Amino acid sequence: MKFRKKSSAEIKKTVFEALNKNLNYRETKILGLPATYLDQEQFYFDAPFLNEAPFLSVLIANPNHIGCHTHNAGESYFSGTQALEIDLIRVCAEDIFNAEEGNYDGYVASGGTEANIQAQWVFRNYFQKEHEAQISEIGLIFSDDAHYSAHKGCNLLGITPSS
Repeated sequence: MKFRKKSSAEIKKTVFEALNKNLNYRETKILGLPATYLDQEQFYFDAPFLNEAPFLSVLIANPNHIGCHTHNAGESYFSGTQALEIDLIRVCAEDIFNAEEGNYDGYVASGGTEANIQAQWVFRNYFQKEHEAQISEIGLIFSDDAHYSAHKGCNLLGITPSS
């Protein structure tokens, strides 16, 4: 299926339907779930403009997708926005990079630090599993201009940095 640009009304309908399928942190006890929501004094849930702002509504609802979901069901608590994530990964993989249908996996991160550390983690584990590499044989090369998370990820994952 090729990507088709959606109208603002279609996007709004799709996103709000997805959010309605998710666990709502405001209405459900979240003890035991890796869950949170933004400070209500700064980001209040009932702001009238949110009815017209699907992206901001997702940020305020803050669904936690807890990993990759293209090869498994993931956490059922966020099935609505997980489906959006899977579709976004499909568009990027198949429609942009011409990947073979279903022959990819992915993860949508909230920001650069999380994305960079996730990528380092995936590749470290890949080289350990597929090539039986020892941690001392795995390194990350980046420039001095790299985002600080390159160093942070190396430190967290035991990877040798080289800038």
